[in-house]
Amino acid sequence: MDQTISQIINDDINLYDVLGVSLDSTPQDIRRAYRQKALQFHPDKYDGDTTKFNLILKSYEILSDNSLKLKYDELCQIKLTKLENRAQLDDLTRKFQDELIASESKRQKHRHPNIELMKQEGLKKRRIQEQKLFDEKKPCTTIYDIPLNNNVSVSSKYANTTVSLKYKFKKELENLIDGNVISKIMSIFGEVTKVTMNGHDNRYAYAYIEFATIDGCNQALRHNYSESARKWDGTEVRKLASLLRECKKADLAISDFTNNDKVNQILRDYLKSVNSRI
Repeated sequence: MDQTISQIINDDINLYDVLGVSLDSTPQDIRRAYRQKALQFHPDKYDGDTTKFNLILKSYEILSDNSLKLKYDELCQIKLTKLENRAQLDDLTRKFQDELIASESKRQKHRHPNIELMKQEGLKKRRIQEQKLFDEKKPCTTIYDIPLNNNVSVSSKYANTTVSLKYKFKKELENLIDGNVISKIMSIFGEVTKVTMNGHDNRYAYAYIEFATIDGCNQALRHNYSESARKWDGTEVRKLASLLRECKKADLAISDFTNNDKVNQILRDYLKSVNSRI
C-alpha cells in the first residue's frame, strides 16, 4: 500500500486542512494552494520535507479528481453525522481506501514514463527563476511555474447541500410560517438559497432547505434541536425557532455528476450503497 495513502486513512488526516482550503473552495483555489505548499516543502529545497510534500501531492491529487473528491466528501459527511454502527463506517473507510489504492496504481502507470522529464523541467524553471531573483533582488513570484498534471475540475453544483427540516405544527401559526420565515430561521447556519415547504401532518410540518455552501449545510445538521432555541436569542424568529425538532440530509436524486455516463453510473451505485447503510 502507498505509504501516504496509509497515513491519510490511519491518521484520519483532513485533506482540506493539508492544503489550507475549505470545503467549498473552487478547483482554482485548490490548485493555487497546492502550488504554494509544493514550493514550500519541495524535497529539492534545502529545508524541504519529502514526507510532507508527498502528503500535499496526494491531497491535491484526490481533491482535484472529480470521482475521488466526491467519495472523500461523502465519507467525511458520514463521519460528521457520527454513525452509531462503527462497523458500517469502517466498511466505508476500507472501500474508500481500496479505491484510492486502485486510483494511485492507475495514475502511476501513466506517470512513470515522463515523471523524470517533468522533474527536470520543473528544476530547470525553478533555477532560472532563482537566478533571476538573485540578479534583480526582487521577491519570487514564480510559484505557478511548477509543472502539474492536468486533472479533472470539480464542479460544486453537484454537492448536495439540501436538508430536510421537521418542526412542530401548530394550527394557529400555520399562516405565519412560510418559506421566508424558514429561510430567516435557518440562515443562522449559513446563506439559504431555496426553501420548499413540504406539507404537514397532525403533529409536524416539513420543509426542504438548500444552503449555498456545504459548511452551512453541515452546521445545520450538527445542531442539537432537542435543546432550547437560545442560538436564536436576540433575533425576531426566536419563538418560532423553538418549534424546530429535527434536521437531516435530504435524499435527493442527482442524475448527472459529470459529463461521463460511465462515471455517473459508478457514482450513483456508490451513493446508493452508502445510503442503504445509513
